[in-house]
Amino acid sequence: MLILWILIGSLLLFVAQRIIYSGYWDRDLRISFRFQERAVTEGEAVGLLERSENRKLLPLPTYGYSYTVKRNYVSGNTGAKPLVLRRKLALPARRAVTNRARINSLARGVYAIGEVTLTAADLFYTTRLERTADSASVLTVYPAKIPVQKLALPVRMLLGSIAARQAAQEDPFALKSIRPYEIYDSPRLINWKASAKTAELKVNQFEQTTDEALLFLLDMGSGSEADREEMLRLASSLSQLFLRRGVSVALLANGRSCVSGRPIRIRAGADAGHSITVDEALAQINLAVPVTESFRSFLAGVSRDSLRGALPVVISADSTGESLRAFQDTPGTRGGYFLAVNGQGRIRIDGGITLINWDAGEGEVRL
Repeated sequence: MLILWILIGSLLLFVAQRIIYSGYWDRDLRISFRFQERAVTEGEAVGLLERSENRKLLPLPTYGYSYTVKRNYVSGNTGAKPLVLRRKLALPARRAVTNRARINSLARGVYAIGEVTLTAADLFYTTRLERTADSASVLTVYPAKIPVQKLALPVRMLLGSIAARQAAQEDPFALKSIRPYEIYDSPRLINWKASAKTAELKVNQFEQTTDEALLFLLDMGSGSEADREEMLRLASSLSQLFLRRGVSVALLANGRSCVSGRPIRIRAGADAGHSITVDEALAQINLAVPVTESFRSFLAGVSRDSLRGALPVVISADSTGESLRAFQDTPGTRGGYFLAVNGQGRIRIDGGITLINWDAGEGEVRL
């Protein structure tokens, strides 16, 4: 008789706990994710905090969750495949548990936490309990930066053109600042007194009597995906270099943002936050959406106000020469530069356009 009562009691306990867990396991259960950085540069590692909180008296001895870290768009780039992470742990009553994940080598883009699945089981592991949750965590991955040594030639050429286009030269009596020497700086700017004090080369930076801007024009409809990613790295690296020198930078592209779906349009600016504005726009460019507008049509839509007073620089992976011809035919681009990623040979063309071939594999530049 005692055995029978034990069996009945065990059955009632089993049924009761199953009912309780099925109905209440996810009540007052919270999960949140937070990237430790709002943005990182391509190739850098980022930390992710995972916090689970059980606010009720019912413990979860077999709690688990899985989620994906995925880019806002999917393309052929293997680095863009969703990263799936899983955790299993015990979550006691009225307790919170924080785990830390480390994610390495994310490709350029905008990432979000998606497809969060929470799981648990009853005390006897006979029932699998599951539901989904949302997360608003977002991470922006900026394009990688190309070493300044590899960019020395195009930077020197662009700086020379900027200096030649300025209506007035630097005022040698209006010293703006003293900064570290860069590989592309002229030796005549070296401040030997400041260099001797700091044991490293320093150069003078003078006030300009007129402003000058660089206008980057990105041809996102040409080349392979790898070539276009290199184009974005070039645009980001050159922008940062010139912004540090106080040169205004504007950027237009015939690609679209994976966040807003709109064309990329960054007005000229040189303030402290403009480098972030440029990098965020470049990070959002969606390479999975085909460019429907030809580069010639794109250039035709560039306003004369954008070209006036700016040095236009095209970055393209077009190997047919059509984008270069379109650039040459556009009014107001004389004296501009055409930076060809993986350019084949020396395509000669009239119109005062300087062609620079960039080998993405070797980081070599040739005219």
